[in-house]
Amino acid sequence: KYSQGEDGSPIIALKTAMNQPLITSNVGFLFVEENVERASVLIDAVNELNPPSNFTVKIFPGKTFEQAMEALLNAAGTKNKSLPPTFAFIDPFGWSGVPFNMVSSILSNPSCEVLVTFMYEEINRFIGHPDQEENFDSFFGTDAWRAIIPIPVPRERNRQLHDLYMNQLRDSAQAKYVRSFEMRNDKDVTDYYLFYATNSLKGLTKMKEAMWKVDPSGEFSFSDATNPNQLVLFGNTAQLDVLQTQLRNEFNNTETTAGAVSEFVLTETAFNETHYRSSLKQMESAWPPELEVIAPPPGRRKGSFSDPSLRLRILPKPSPLL
Repeated sequence: KYSQGEDGSPIIALKTAMNQPLITSNVGFLFVEENVERASVLIDAVNELNPPSNFTVKIFPGKTFEQAMEALLNAAGTKNKSLPPTFAFIDPFGWSGVPFNMVSSILSNPSCEVLVTFMYEEINRFIGHPDQEENFDSFFGTDAWRAIIPIPVPRERNRQLHDLYMNQLRDSAQAKYVRSFEMRNDKDVTDYYLFYATNSLKGLTKMKEAMWKVDPSGEFSFSDATNPNQLVLFGNTAQLDVLQTQLRNEFNNTETTAGAVSEFVLTETAFNETHYRSSLKQMESAWPPELEVIAPPPGRRKGSFSDPSLRLRILPKPSPLL
């Protein structure tokens, strides 16, 4: 819990799961808290919730994330089996104790994914400190961060640090899908990033749905920062014109399918499945049309794109009349 009594992430996770009546399988919650006093408070808070019998809650007091995960990975290895399907929320106070090789080990297990809090403000402040070189080598899984230190332009330095961690998740950890979400404070300055890495397209779809449900508050604004050219605020209104421009640029008047468009939107843009269907519906209904449905099947309803094999051609946007 926070100082004003607000729930911390472990209690939020438990409460959310307890409010899902469809969860009938066994679910394990493993909470790691190095501070023993805080771990004691967490134990009391969990006991007050009285989780259902199919929930197992284990708390690691006095352990770092690295120590706890090492024990779990070793236990799985000695039994000659992988970790069970795992969502690992890695939420450190800074950058120490979260070695990249541990993140990579989690992702190497089938059906495992990570959400990593990348504390940009603290990292940027201390990354040049000589006492922290070993910690940063461990955190990034490479010493390539050293070349970023001399960059004088803050936004470019921000981008380079962001891209280094993202590329490590893709190239070193070999995560198939990686997205990042930038959290900016009330001064419009990057506070931290959330990096999400998974090998599941369905997992990516669900994460995007979750992020788009978050309304901007007075403290933070949320933007998808995976691509520096597509800073999209998360809120109730999606900028579909931005997505439609991206679709035109990608498919460029060539024949494709609804399934290919869906995968592009999910993996290469800030938007989700609902947005792509709304965009295609608008483009088909425009006059003159901005989308052609090729040989539609009998009975197909205009504006419907649920069939992934549906053949499409996204047309260039017509020039405005003078």
